[in-house]
Amino acid sequence: MSELDQVLQTIWAELCNGVRDRRHGFHLPVLSNCSRDGVPDSRVVVLRRVDAEQRAIHCHTDRRAPKVASLEVHPTVHWLFYDFERRTQLRIRAHAEVLTDGPLVEEAWLGSSVDSRRCYLAPSAPGAESAEPSANLPASHLTRNPSPEESEAGRAQFAIVRSWATRIDWLHLASGGHRRARFTFEESAGWSAGWIEP
Repeated sequence: MSELDQVLQTIWAELCNGVRDRRHGFHLPVLSNCSRDGVPDSRVVVLRRVDAEQRAIHCHTDRRAPKVASLEVHPTVHWLFYDFERRTQLRIRAHAEVLTDGPLVEEAWLGSSVDSRRCYLAPSAPGAESAEPSANLPASHLTRNPSPEESEAGRAQFAIVRSWATRIDWLHLASGGHRRARFTFEESAGWSAGWIEP
C-alpha cells in the first residue's frame, strides 16, 4: 500500500471515529453550500454517519431549514473538518441530497435520543424571523425533554443530508513542514491521489 493510500484509509477511519466520539475533532464539522441565490452559507453540524465504501457523509437537519431548499438548486456541498489534536484539516467537496423517508431515515430517527429529537418539535422553521429571542420550542418542552412518545411529533420535520465525497483535500500541519494531498473520485476509475504544495 502506498503512502497516499494509507493517508486516504486514515482519513476515512478518522471520519468514522468522528461519528462515534463526541470529543473527536471531526465530530462537529462545518457544512457549507450555496443558498438559492448563490451566496455561500455555512454552519456547524454534528457528524452523524460515515460510510467509507460509499464515500458517504451524513448529518441531520430540519426539513424546513433553508439549506434543504437550497440543496435542490445547488447540490454541491463543502465539508470542513479540523482535528486540533492531530493537527489535520480536511476539506471535502461532495454531492448532496436530502432524505425525508426511507430505511436510512427511519434508522437514524430510531437511533436518535429524545434530547436530539426535541429540536424537531420546533413550532417555526429554523431561520424564521422572531419578534423576540426564542428557543423555538413548545412551551411544554422549554425546561424538559419530551418523552419518547411526545418526541414522535418531531419525525415529520426530521431529515438527513446525505453526501458523497468527490474530492478530499488533506492537510497535516507540522513544525518540520506541512504535508498536503488531494484525492479525487471518478466513477469510472475510483480514487486518484497526488501530493500538492501546502
